[in-house]
Order: sequence, then C-alpha cells, then structure tokens
Amino acid sequence: MPRKIKTTIVALSTPHGIGAISIIRLSGQKSLEIANKLTRTSKPLTPNKVQYAQIWDADRFLDEIMLTYFRAPRSYTGEDMIELSCHGSPYIIETIIDLCLLRGAVPAKPGEFTQRAFFNGKIDLLRAESIADLIAAKTQSAHRESSRQLLGEGGTQIQSLKQRIIQIISTLELELDFSDQEISFTPREQIQSDIQSVLTDIRSLVKTFSYGKLVRTGLYTPIVGPPNSGKSSLFNALLREERVIISPIPGTTRDTIEESIQKDGYLFRLVDTAGLRDTDETVESAGILRSRKTIRLADLLLFVVDATADMTDYQAVLPDKTGKTIIVINKSDIADLKTISNLQNKLAGYKTIVVSSKKRAGIHELSTLMVNHIKAHQPSGDEFVLTQKRHFIALKRMSVFLKHALTSSSQLATSEMIVIDLRLALSCLDEILGKTVNDDILNNIFQNFCVGK
Repeated sequence: MPRKIKTTIVALSTPHGIGAISIIRLSGQKSLEIANKLTRTSKPLTPNKVQYAQIWDADRFLDEIMLTYFRAPRSYTGEDMIELSCHGSPYIIETIIDLCLLRGAVPAKPGEFTQRAFFNGKIDLLRAESIADLIAAKTQSAHRESSRQLLGEGGTQIQSLKQRIIQIISTLELELDFSDQEISFTPREQIQSDIQSVLTDIRSLVKTFSYGKLVRTGLYTPIVGPPNSGKSSLFNALLREERVIISPIPGTTRDTIEESIQKDGYLFRLVDTAGLRDTDETVESAGILRSRKTIRLADLLLFVVDATADMTDYQAVLPDKTGKTIIVINKSDIADLKTISNLQNKLAGYKTIVVSSKKRAGIHELSTLMVNHIKAHQPSGDEFVLTQKRHFIALKRMSVFLKHALTSSSQLATSEMIVIDLRLALSCLDEILGKTVNDDILNNIFQNFCVGK
C-alpha cells in the first residue's frame, strides 16, 4: 500500500545523552536538498557511499561528520534518506536537527521511519513489529523469537497458510463458474480435509502464544505467603542484592515491590508482596489486597512458608494446586530435617523446594525450577512462535471462520456459502500482514516504537 508522503522527517536515531557518535536521520523528498545545504564536501554526495563532510551554519563551523546518502527506493524507508554520524554532543545534535527543521524538515513521530518502510512496501507489518521487539529484547529468548520473525519466518508461514486457503477458494469458485456443465469436481471430502489441515496448523500456531507471551514480556512472578515467612529475604536472594528491608516484625512489607532478573535467557518479573493474614490495620490490609491481586495475575507463583512454623498458620491461604505454583520451604538453616520432611509430606501434590534465603542454600535449584516452568511451555522442535497478542486474536477469529466453513462443507452447503467463510478467514491473515488493517491499529503499533526508528 504505497503512500505518497510529501513531508521530510528528521530525528535522532541513537540514544540521547553524551557519546562518541550520534546518528541523525532524514527521510523524504527534501532529504538530499537539506543535506546539501547543511554540508560542505569535496565531492557531490553519492548514493550508498559513506562520505566525509563538514556541517556549517552559514559561516559558522559546527562539526565534522560522516554522511551516508540512500537514494529511493534503495533505503530503509523506500524514500531518499540521509544519515548523519556526528559527534555525540547534545548541543551539536540539537543544532543539526534545528538546522534541518529550518530548511523544511519536520520532527519524526515515534516509529515513523519504520511506518514509511511499511507504507512503501519495504516490509510487511509482521516484520515491522519484529523490529520493535528486537530493539526491546532484554533476554536471549526474546531476541531469538524476534530475530526469527525479522528474518521472515512468520511472514513465510502466514503466506503459506494464505496460499492454501486461496487454493481451496479457487477450487470452489471453479465449481460455481462451471456448475451448469458436466465436469467432475473435487470431492467434498477432499475440500473438508484441506480445510481441516489448515485449521490444525492454525491451532498449533495459536498454542505457541502462551510461551511467546512469556518470552516477550517476562514471567510475572509474585513471591507470596504468610507474614515473616521470609518473602523479602527470598526476593533479595534471587536478586543477589539487599533490595528490600528485612525485619523479624510481621507485616513489614506494606506494598508490592517489583524487580526483574534474568535466568538462562529468560526474564522473571519478581514481586515482593505483603504477608497474607487477617488484619484490621488499614495500610497493611491495602497491601494484602494487592498481594491477592498479584496471585490472580501470576504467570509463576512462589509461595513461601516458614519451615519452623505450624502449617495451620498458613494452610488457609495456600493457593490451589495449580501447575504455576512452587512452594518454597524457607529457613532450612534453623529447621530440623524431620520437621521439613513432615512438612513436605503435608504439602504432597504441590511442587516444593527447600531453601535457606539467609544462607542462599537451594537458590540455584529454585532458579532451575523457575526456568523449567517456562521451558515446559516451549513448543517442541523448531516451530515458529507467536509473540504478539494482535496475531493471536486474529488467528483465533480465523479458526472460527474455518470451523464454520468445515461445518458448511460437511452439511453439503453450496460452494458459495463455504467461500464466504473462507474469505473471512483470509482477511484475518491479511490483517496480520497489514494488508487490510485500519489506520487506528497502525498508529497504535508504531507509536510504541522509539523516535528515530
């Protein structure tokens, strides 16, 4: 969907602040004109070649730079583009951008360079989103999945599904065109088999989202339990720093505190919470309500119990025996083995681990359990993984249309009725690729990019 855009945009593409080098980008019809007005070079600017230049403001020297001119359509945006590599002085950067604005450029909006690349057919929407994910990737796993999408694996898979549906539609529409002639058509059983095959692959793709979402955003991991069980000590032990104050007085933690850690290439968003108990104290009660909310939102729950305490003290607040809960039996350094063994027997059915947060005993083993929890969601083999909720929702809708088409075919409905549902399924794939998506969705996607990308 090429769009003729008349404005020329400018922005800093590297982080703000002082540095050795900063890169300023221009894109649009006036890019070369603006660059020629700003710079002095020994030779005319040549496309796709890095050249030495000087930046002058009238007769005032500003900086020595390296300049690269990308001529349309052989550029990131598909437009004429200029990249100015200047010294990383905030004053120099601001002055160069101001000079570009005075000569006809306008400030770029967040993600506008990538948005223009999309509008000019340089990339599809899948790849545009993967660029944002690649920039935001904080872990090896997040980088791996965004890289696969950037290399086109997602687009290839979506295009393959699209071609298979188009083939089924073509077969059915051929029946409509020659319905009055004595021609042998594809048996309905074959049509149903082809639709079912696409539906099966869509369902497999949808299932990968539970893993892809965790990789992209990290696992929300509250540390909960009764007061004085050692939640804050465990929080500090996992972080390897004294992040929160530890006190033997029950109810010290009144609010949730969140920090992130990386383990084996995965991100865990740890949340220290207020102890779960009945209390009339107003502030502590508010903290306990927040604690209960974190339990509902948890991707992984670390429920901490004191190995020296009576189980009746916390039995009422134990979570359900869900697969997302790990019971952390804490204070093993001051509890005897028989007490710990009895406690483990009483907690049969839960996934448990014995630690001493104070001595850091068992923390490595707990980290391994946490990593294994997310790996259990990992698709087998080298299957492509969904990481975007937008794609997940579109494919879920597509599944509904395919099921309707399958039902219609099995009930010997007309080819025309089956095609209607198949075309609706097709529109879901076009929405993922950005061929039919509306401007509101596009703006929402690109506004989450950084300025200059």
